[in-house]
Amino acid sequence: MVGGDKSTAIAGTGAEHTLEGARALKSQYCQWLDCQEWDRWSSLFTEDATMQVGPDTDSAVRGRRAIRRLLEVQLRGAKTLHQAHDPEIHEEGPGQVRVVWRMTDRVSTPLYLLEGAGFYEDRYVRTEGGWKIAAVRLHRSKVDLQPKSFLMRAILWMHRNGWLRRLSASADRTLGEALYVGLAEGERP
Repeated sequence: MVGGDKSTAIAGTGAEHTLEGARALKSQYCQWLDCQEWDRWSSLFTEDATMQVGPDTDSAVRGRRAIRRLLEVQLRGAKTLHQAHDPEIHEEGPGQVRVVWRMTDRVSTPLYLLEGAGFYEDRYVRTEGGWKIAAVRLHRSKVDLQPKSFLMRAILWMHRNGWLRRLSASADRTLGEALYVGLAEGERP
């Protein structure tokens, strides 16, 4: 869901068109992600798009197919609600913009409930088919993870104490990225 009347649009010709295009793109992103309509959702990205959660640029996922595969696996069986609002649009070149959105999300699985807040930092490019997402970076200022099962409490304990890294470095990295809070309150990307 995308909302909010407050926005900083780029100046110049077509600024309102760019703002409306960005809002429509992010609205589809949130809606199709929450409905797990993976074909439609992944069609919003360029072929060479990147997605980064957490501080490590080396762990960024590269390519439309890889991004889709990651989210399909991570959200299988989950009920989610993603919201983005108050876009700030910055022109970066002809047909290229950086958009910073305030965001909240809620991910509920049988193992846990995660509620987060922060910012999406997106890069959009204008293509013949309209605006596409070239990059998404999630900056969190808040994460609240509530385990719903003994298994999840054990996994969190193992993560905090370094055992999960020994058993599965990739699982430990994924959990660390989900729990990463990189922005202080009031700080912006």
